[in-house]
Amino acid sequence: MTGGSSGMGLEYVRMLAQRGYNVIIVALFQNETDAVAAEMAKAHPDLDFLSIGIDLSAPDAPKKVYDTVAGQRPGAEVEVLINNAGILHARHFRNMTPAQVSSIIMVHNHATALLCSYWLPAMLERRRGYIMNISSLAAWFPFPFLTTYASTKSFTRIFTRALRTECQKTGVKVCSIYFGAVDTPLVGLSPRLSRIARHVGVMIRPETAARKALNMMFRGRSGKIPGLVNKIAWAVAPLLRPCIMGPVERKVTGKWNLK
Repeated sequence: MTGGSSGMGLEYVRMLAQRGYNVIIVALFQNETDAVAAEMAKAHPDLDFLSIGIDLSAPDAPKKVYDTVAGQRPGAEVEVLINNAGILHARHFRNMTPAQVSSIIMVHNHATALLCSYWLPAMLERRRGYIMNISSLAAWFPFPFLTTYASTKSFTRIFTRALRTECQKTGVKVCSIYFGAVDTPLVGLSPRLSRIARHVGVMIRPETAARKALNMMFRGRSGKIPGLVNKIAWAVAPLLRPCIMGPVERKVTGKWNLK
C-alpha cells in the first residue's frame, strides 16, 4: 500500500485492516508510516502492520521496498497491491524544475510498474491476487497546469488495462480507478472551497473514494469513474481541443496569477 500515511491511502489501510488484512504501509516519511502502524496496531492487535518510509521517486526504491518486505516478513504473501502514492504540481510545465518532472514520472510510472513486476509473479503462481493502480480522470484530459500529472496518469490507465488483459484467466485481478478531485492534502483546497466542491459533486471525501475503489477491486471490475459529474466530464473530454483549452488556460492564468 503506497501513499498509505494520509488522505485516501490512509483510508485504504484502515479499510483493509477492517477486512482482516495485515498491511504494509509505504509512504515518504518513516515517522508518519510508524504513526499509522501504531494506530492500526492499537485498533487491530491481532493484525501485523509493517511500516516503510521511503522516497518512491528514487530509482531503486521499489527494489528496496520489496527487499524490506522479504527481509522483515519472510514468507509473507502479498495478496493485494495498491499503487496509490501521488504527486501533484499545479503549474505550467515550463516552470517545473527537472527534479519535479522526474519525481512525478518516477512515482506514478516507474514505481507503479516496478512494484507490479516484483509481486505479480508470486500472485500468478498462487493464481490469486489483486492489483489496483490509482489513475485519474485527468488521464483523459489535456489539462493546462497538470501536463505531467495528466500524462503520467494516462500511462497508469493504459498500463493497467494492458496488464489486466495479460492476467485474464490467471486468478489475478488487475484494475484502476479514475477519480476526479478527492479531498486530500494532494489537492490542497481551503476548507471552504472543499465544502463547495463536495456540494456540487466535483470532489468526494477520501473515505468515500477508498470504499468505492476497494469494492470495485474485490468485485473484479476493470475500472470505474465514480460520480455523475465525472462521467459527464469523461464524455466531454474528447471534444476539448487546444483551440478550446487555450483561451481557458489564458483566462485562468490571468485571474489566479498562475505561472
